[in-house]
Amino acid sequence: MVAHISAVIFPLIIIISVVPGSSLFSWHPTLMAVGASLLMVEGIVIFSKSSSLFPNMSRPTKASIHYLLMGGGVSCMIAGLVAIYLNKEQAGKPHFKSWHGLLGVITVGYACAQSSGGALAKYHKYVGPIIKIRLADLKLYHATSGLLAYLLVTVTLLLSLQTSWALTSIHWALWYASFASVCASAMVVMTHITTTYLPLVTGQRSK
Repeated sequence: MVAHISAVIFPLIIIISVVPGSSLFSWHPTLMAVGASLLMVEGIVIFSKSSSLFPNMSRPTKASIHYLLMGGGVSCMIAGLVAIYLNKEQAGKPHFKSWHGLLGVITVGYACAQSSGGALAKYHKYVGPIIKIRLADLKLYHATSGLLAYLLVTVTLLLSLQTSWALTSIHWALWYASFASVCASAMVVMTHITTTYLPLVTGQRSK
């Protein structure tokens, strides 16, 4: 249950601290936290034998839920990016000048590319003859690429806790709880990916 609790704690703390709708800026941390922490984590661990809320569900059904959760997560991240872009435009501030802002836009871009890879896997029967990649290989590439994607998400979220807004608006105890929840989610997600898919990569290389 660690994955689910930590996935909820971070966006909950952000929502309490920023109050969504109180300003245009408020939608940036809210949407990013919900998309990157809650929806993406749940979309990944649904495949985990130890962390999934539905361990006995068929894999095709899990894949469909994964598709919806990840699509929702990426959509929230894009909306969050738009919110902070418009907020900075209104304030006359420069864009992507901090490490958080720069890595954030890279992360959103990579997440979109990662989602495109997932769409190719889902609709492989239509695009397979065009892309010339076996479905098994495409799923493996998608999963291992997801490890880098979530690493980027984790670093971006941790950098968000170093911004002036987070340091001044989040209570110190909640700040440490946020930090711990992001790290806990990352450990669960990365452990799931490395233990499930990296052995397959090693097996392919040894052939």
